[in-house]
Amino acid sequence: QQVRLGPSEIGDPCVRKLAYKLLQVEKLNTFSDPWPSVSGTAIHAWLASAFGEIDDGDWLVEHKVTARPGLSGTVDLFDINNGIVIDHKCVGATSMKKAKLDGPTYQQKVQINIYAYGLKQQGYDVKQVALAFYPLGGMLTGLHVWIDDYDEEIALDAMSRQDGIVELLNLVDVEANPNNWALIPISPSRNCHFCNWHDANATDLSK
Repeated sequence: QQVRLGPSEIGDPCVRKLAYKLLQVEKLNTFSDPWPSVSGTAIHAWLASAFGEIDDGDWLVEHKVTARPGLSGTVDLFDINNGIVIDHKCVGATSMKKAKLDGPTYQQKVQINIYAYGLKQQGYDVKQVALAFYPLGGMLTGLHVWIDDYDEEIALDAMSRQDGIVELLNLVDVEANPNNWALIPISPSRNCHFCNWHDANATDLSK
């Protein structure tokens, strides 16, 4: 009864979070301020419209790709002539500062390289991947772009890791043996607060 993970999720460092998702464990921590998501969705829609108006055949906008069966997503933008896959990220001040200092997270690198891999499966010549960080506050001049060579190994490693998580879940069978949840590793971070399954006082890890 497992569900699918998307390109934006597959690189999440926390195996237990992915396990909860795959096994459709009921979410506990579901409240969040919707405004960042609303803002990001609106900006993505505006960018798609803006690039969509450039009808010169040089861009793919909001293009569907499948890296492998069960792993599909939508590429924000692909520069066909230069072979650059571009993903739009709408971020606040803290995330923008981190992106400028440290570059994207590994999870973000996995996502963009999965998109690139999917484009390669469709026959496109992919050379580079890029993340465009748009400031949710401030001016467009605050745009920060990270760009790197396409790395197929990142995509392949992420898919292999997902297969390994599925194998682990089949092995420990946490649904029949709830105590085995303790065998599923966690990766604590500042993002735990936003996790749908985070409960700092949990004693029953199956919930």
